[in-house]
Amino acid sequence: MTENDPRIGFLARRIAGLPLRTRRRILRARFTLAGALRGFEKTGHAGLFQRVLRQSSREARRLEREVNLHNLQTEAEWAALLVRSVPALKRDARHIAVTDPAALERAAATGRPVILTPLHMGAYVLALACLMVRFFPGRPLLVLRQRDDMPLETAVMERIREVGVTMRFHQVTDRMGFLEAVRFARNGAVIVNFCDLDPAYGAAAPMPVLGLETRFAFGTDTLARLTNGLVVPLACTMEPEGDLVRVGPTFEVHTSAPEERARVAGLVRAHIEASLRARPEQWHLWSALRDYLPVTDTVTDAVSRTVEADEQIRTAA
Repeated sequence: MTENDPRIGFLARRIAGLPLRTRRRILRARFTLAGALRGFEKTGHAGLFQRVLRQSSREARRLEREVNLHNLQTEAEWAALLVRSVPALKRDARHIAVTDPAALERAAATGRPVILTPLHMGAYVLALACLMVRFFPGRPLLVLRQRDDMPLETAVMERIREVGVTMRFHQVTDRMGFLEAVRFARNGAVIVNFCDLDPAYGAAAPMPVLGLETRFAFGTDTLARLTNGLVVPLACTMEPEGDLVRVGPTFEVHTSAPEERARVAGLVRAHIEASLRARPEQWHLWSALRDYLPVTDTVTDAVSRTVEADEQIRTAA
């Protein structure tokens, strides 16, 4: 995939080719002007934010606008990874800040496997590459996944190889695949294991956030225990002048006891909830929220599942 890829339009390619701060300013200005002239798109997020986040109608509408801007900016950031040169991407990376660099430095200094657990927030790809270059130079990056991603997503993530990160994807669909990931980690790889995957990915655990009885796929405890790895919760968000990597409290897993799994699930749940409260407009998966809610065994048709999930959202405590 190159900068002439037909899936990237001419104007989008021109904006994506600009320096990070410039393209974000231009996109916000264009978005604000277009909204003032034609009105801002209504996506339904405002009502969701009112109910789930208990926001005022005014603040919920503002967040809805920010969701739309965030989506535009995310597309531009992914396109930038495809069209900008490696030196230009390295200049962009100078505008990525970390809230607690000492935590990452301590994790790297131990020499132990490290498991990064980000959410699907912001334009996380360049931020993850930046963390590898700054804190884990020379160590390979292993991105776990259980399903094939979109070709464009794969191409974008693979581009980080060119900025000096040895990266590979690893499909985890069975026990042998999982054990292979453990072997890579023990050999020094830094693992990326997203903490906000929907329960269909497997090993679902209850992690109620924002008053909702949400469940998330959960294999972090087993992975950390088998690798003797340190878990570093992350949330990468886009700011007007750059990216911010929010680092949560680092933890490790000691046993396979149910109470230890519950403790770790509580830590992950707290990280997810804190990240969503801090920057709700940047979570990519609000439109799929019903996938994280429980459905009774008697509900079998898609329409009923949607109605039941929506009712839980409306009546959230």
